[in-house]
Amino acid sequence: MNVKEVLGIGTKALESRDRASSVNKDQGKTGKAAAESQSTSTDKVNISGRSKEMAKAAEVLANTADVRARKVAEIKERLADGHYQVDADKVAHKMIVDILGEIA
Repeated sequence: MNVKEVLGIGTKALESRDRASSVNKDQGKTGKAAAESQSTSTDKVNISGRSKEMAKAAEVLANTADVRARKVAEIKERLADGHYQVDADKVAHKMIVDILGEIA
């Protein structure tokens, strides 16, 4: 038993359908390629001001000498010698100023 015969579909009808399907697929590909080439020529990239600031900050940071390493080494020495004193009032003042700065 042939499926085509059961469904009443002739060979010519199938060939026509397959040809139409093939043409539509080719046109779809051509249309996509044309759309892609058109969108490519008009694509733009906009970088926000914030991104530019961040890029500049990263550049400055990369070109800055590592000053903190010296300060850390000095504090480690003073801690090891027992000469490092923490001014609690100064630390508390700095913490309050930082918190008020975040709130405002």
